[in-house]
Amino acid sequence: DLDRHLRLKQPAQVIYNEERDLRAHEQAPLPIPFQPGEFFLHVSRMAPSKNIQAMIELAAAWPESRWVFAGGSSDYTASLQAQLQTRGLRNVVLCLDISDAQKAWAYANCRAFVFPSLTEGFGLPPIEAMYFGRPTFLARRTCLPEIGQQAASYFDAFDPASMRATIETSLSGFDESQSRALVARASHFRWERCVDEHIAAYLAWAR
Repeated sequence: DLDRHLRLKQPAQVIYNEERDLRAHEQAPLPIPFQPGEFFLHVSRMAPSKNIQAMIELAAAWPESRWVFAGGSSDYTASLQAQLQTRGLRNVVLCLDISDAQKAWAYANCRAFVFPSLTEGFGLPPIEAMYFGRPTFLARRTCLPEIGQQAASYFDAFDPASMRATIETSLSGFDESQSRALVARASHFRWERCVDEHIAAYLAWAR
């Protein structure tokens, strides 16, 4: 994207920042009607660019699935709540303005983490989820393939049939080795590495 829009005269250097590892954080259950391990989780700032509507359409076409969308409250989330009520989608719950303890519980107890964002600057929630080794589904858009690499699974289309097929296929073969790969990939994003790479870059530029 940088090369295409800015026509860089030299290769771009990417230095990744860190996202928190919440595994050791205290946990508090979400107030949801679903059992641990049976719900798909989405965490974001809950904006249209996160492609939440695609997940709602998937939930409507897949009524036996269970979904939790977590994020900050806004006019947009109010419209989502109204839509869920109008359509009678009892398999989708919005959990707004949750605590870190509730977020940690949600990551630890979700069936999988789903993040089909259309435009992403870095992708902090996927890294939080990957620390817990949960199956992680991302859009094959912007920076997300850089974040998940081979450890995550990817949506190439966002119609309900395609998304469901991607999820079911990946879950059927998910095993402990894939869980460990997700944790290892999340562990790549550390502030120590970020600082070291910035120092090396500054020293190189100073020469």
